[in-house]
Formats: sequence, C-alpha cells, structure tokens
Amino acid sequence: MQDSDIVTLFTYRFLIDEPQPPHNFIQDIKDLQQFPERLSLSYIDEWKSDIKRYMSKNNLTVKDLEALSTQLTEPDTAQQYAPLKDIVVRALQINSSDTVSIIETPFKRYIDKLVNS
Repeated sequence: MQDSDIVTLFTYRFLIDEPQPPHNFIQDIKDLQQFPERLSLSYIDEWKSDIKRYMSKNNLTVKDLEALSTQLTEPDTAQQYAPLKDIVVRALQINSSDTVSIIETPFKRYIDKLVNS
C-alpha cells in the first residue's frame, strides 16, 4: 500500500470517527509518536474494517465517503486534522526508513505485552 493511500485511509477514518469507549481513535494516532510500528501492524487493517462497517451501516458509496472530505475545509475540523495527519506521515517516514530502527526498551516490551495479551 502506498503512503498516499494510507493517508487517504487515515483521512476517511478521521472523518467517520464515532467515539466508542474504550477505543479512542485520536489517542491511537497520538500513540504513533511512541509506537510508529502500530501503523502497519494493526491500524491500517482496523481502519479498513471501520470504514467498511461505517459505509455498510450508513448505506454509503465510495463517492459518498469522498464527499465527506469537504468537512476538512471547516476550521475546527482542519485544526484537529492537521496535527494528527502530521503524526501519521511521520510514522510512515519512520517505518519506511532504512536508517531508523525500533529500540526495544523495557517500557516498550511491557506495552507490547499488554496490547498482545
């Protein structure tokens, strides 16, 4: 999957966000700053599933979903979207870099253990 496709997928997932405790999409994105590998390990598949479920539930087509992007011109939406998109783009850069490697720390192992339990 190309980086632009991932950003588009993120954009659609951002636009359809419906808070469903305990899941917090915005916090998941912020977590990418500490755990960028999550983007490719789980988030992309989750976003695809969430988007398909949303489209089915609301009887939307791809064109309807694309039309949602007009919300990005609203100042409040744009203000919230821009920093989150930057986090996703940065995670993509880290994950695709040949010179960056993930450092295994005790905290990272602990969090990974919690997530995978």
